[in-house]
Amino acid sequence: MTSLRVRASARAMRSGAIAPVVASLPVSLRPEETTTVSTELLAVDGGVDWPQHLTDAVRQVKGVLMIHPSPVLPDEVPLASSVPVVIDYRFASNPAVSTAASQFHGWPAEALVEVSALVREPTDQDRLLLDQLAILRRLGLPLVDLIRLTWTSHGYYLRGDAQSRTPVLLSSHVTSGAPPQLTVRGLATDVAVELTVPDPSTARPAVLTRTSDEGATTYPTIWETSHRAAWRRLHAAVTKATPVTDLTDLRADLCVAVHALPDR
Repeated sequence: MTSLRVRASARAMRSGAIAPVVASLPVSLRPEETTTVSTELLAVDGGVDWPQHLTDAVRQVKGVLMIHPSPVLPDEVPLASSVPVVIDYRFASNPAVSTAASQFHGWPAEALVEVSALVREPTDQDRLLLDQLAILRRLGLPLVDLIRLTWTSHGYYLRGDAQSRTPVLLSSHVTSGAPPQLTVRGLATDVAVELTVPDPSTARPAVLTRTSDEGATTYPTIWETSHRAAWRRLHAAVTKATPVTDLTDLRADLCVAVHALPDR
């Protein structure tokens, strides 16, 4: 397996998505301590100025990992990238999402999907919304419209419709009384599907359960964090030319999110 040299911006290093993950993939990744032309993969933080940092980064390396993007205007997303760009979402990048997608395939238009999340700080909510939209897209339920019902420092409630016409409710709850996590619930007439994704800073795995009149089935545990899965996707995109559409998908999600965000 090809080993690629990794470097991260100072802000990205503080995210906790770099050093532990690189250490856990010693055959695929190895850290580059200094800024040199030999760096092949670069991690950048998704703060509000990420479009410029990303534009600069793709000129230097073979692949870029962007961590937890903040909302920007859709036209600010640099789509014409010469190298693969993988977005490391806090929740949507969890590998259990791929397993859950099969359970939502052909989800009835009249059934409900709810995506709720716990976060620590009110300032986390902008990035959380993009994470929620990304996880819906990866489940095969991309939103085509979104309406803000409430948005305060304590949380938000948003109402949307998926491309399949399935109604979707998105919510955020700001609390220090429980660890951050995201839960997707699908409620149809004869089946319920629930996916709970923990914060990648914990050692807990995601849990996927399907309940029908035949009973409840819990799917096999995947012991991998969102961060690690995102790095593996980037490695495959660079070494095997595995296609990624993260920036195109992000721009589409921003077109939906922009009118639901406060002060927009």
